Amino acid sequence: MTTEENAAQDALTQEDLNKLMGTALGIAQDQLETHGAFLPTALVVDNSGEIRMVAVSPEDDGKDLDADAMIADLYEALKQQRNENRAAAVFSDIHLPDENTDAIYVVAEHSTGVAVAAIQPYGEDGGEWTYKDPIWESAEFSIWEK
Repeated sequence: MTTEENAAQDALTQEDLNKLMGTALGIAQDQLETHGAFLPTALVVDNSGEIRMVAVSPEDDGKDLDADAMIADLYEALKQQRNENRAAAVFSDIHLPDENTDAIYVVAEHSTGVAVAAIQPYGEDGGEWTYKDPIWESAEFSIWEK
């Protein structure tokens, strides 16, 4: 690839990841403010550049919701669709015991070899939802494994 092609690819990768992260955080915040909770969900940027949502149904076995099983199902679906997509993000609700708070956790992966995660602590105070700045970190590959 030429320098110009590399720069264009890097810019597209960054744009895809920014769209996924911003959209995931926005959807999670909207669900929290509307319903007080949200289920693990995924977003993809397909090969044409469109963002789509991917969801799985929780098992209805009469027990508590198994978010870990839902996340595993999402990753399995994303792996099966990886040739149709160039990037994906999975977002879920986690608890941060050291801070005694909950957080939105987003892991985004791009087919070009970039994986990043964001943790955004949140809380509710007197009916008002508050969100701290996201904490960014590198992430492990699960969909487009290296």
